[in-house]
Amino acid sequence: MLHSSMLFSRKIEEESLSRFNALRYYPVHIGEQIHNRYTPAAKLGYGGYSTVWLCHDTLESSYKTLKVGTLRKENDKSPNEIMVSKYLKSKSLDHNGRYCVRRTCDYFEIEAPNGYHPCFVYEPLGNSLLEYVELQPEKVVNLPQVKWITTYLLHALDYLHQSGVVHTDVKLNNVLCTLPENGNEILQGLVDNESQNPSPRKVVDDGYTIYESKKLSYDNPLGFPILCDLGMGVYGKEKYTGVVQPIPYRAPEVILRMRWDSSIDIWNLGVLVWELLCGEFLFGHDNERDTLSTMISYLGPPPERFIDVSPVRSTYFDDRGSWNGFVIESIPLKERLEGTGDIDLFLDFLMSTLDWEPGRRKSAAQLLHHPWLSPDS
Repeated sequence: MLHSSMLFSRKIEEESLSRFNALRYYPVHIGEQIHNRYTPAAKLGYGGYSTVWLCHDTLESSYKTLKVGTLRKENDKSPNEIMVSKYLKSKSLDHNGRYCVRRTCDYFEIEAPNGYHPCFVYEPLGNSLLEYVELQPEKVVNLPQVKWITTYLLHALDYLHQSGVVHTDVKLNNVLCTLPENGNEILQGLVDNESQNPSPRKVVDDGYTIYESKKLSYDNPLGFPILCDLGMGVYGKEKYTGVVQPIPYRAPEVILRMRWDSSIDIWNLGVLVWELLCGEFLFGHDNERDTLSTMISYLGPPPERFIDVSPVRSTYFDDRGSWNGFVIESIPLKERLEGTGDIDLFLDFLMSTLDWEPGRRKSAAQLLHHPWLSPDS
């Protein structure tokens, strides 16, 4: 069957990214085997550093997800995701949370004239939590489901943290759901659809072909939540420095350029839980200053002993520890909440994740015992 090779006037898929360069991407073609084992059958997605494909694994006669990374130089160190995965395997921690974190089942590299393309193989998963949320009325998830999702993510974080790993990028599109019991039928349906109705594709500079992604479609999109993408993870230290996390999820110690640890993941989790329940970012802004001022509005001012160790304290606070600028209105978080359930109990859970001082935030293991997670609360 002929495919649709269109002359798009608009930019599509990875081409729409601000730093797109066709020479950085490996030219995957549907039906052309990779690594003498994996045959791409449909494109699932793309990003600034990879394209993702549903492939047929000819060795195991099964479907796998293949993430093909952009070009890396020969002397570059191994991709961070592989380094984190190897570190986790070396710890060999017997923890149920390991089943709540996506792991690679194969890794290989494709040689290129100026380097190599890292390739990661995974068991297929379904849609992301972000996609699930966007299907819900008013983009809000019901309370029992939020508690269930939160519990699984806490098990995942407890496993990572006890293993000495900080994820640093806990957000809705980094949580994928397992497929239903008829998962193989769903995957086969996607492959059949690609075969019968080939995806539009576009040839750009240097002959690189861009395929449009296919979306998985099925009736019960909320499977078990799996925390994915260890590509931004760090490991092996008690404290770290540097800027991590998307700004709406960014912990205050990161904004204030202080040293940080696994408790930034707990802050992430609190913001994510609010997003699931309320359909909006808790501190959502596109710049750090506005994000920090919103934190002060809802959480009150940070303790002076906390901000005193910040190398950028004077950027945000005066000598007395007050906000350096306009007067910030204090707004109780409870005023932003509506609906059923024990609101006070939820706020107690939330504030256990959003303490200004990292050492005062509850750990994932402690939060798993919080009464708000009980189905009856």
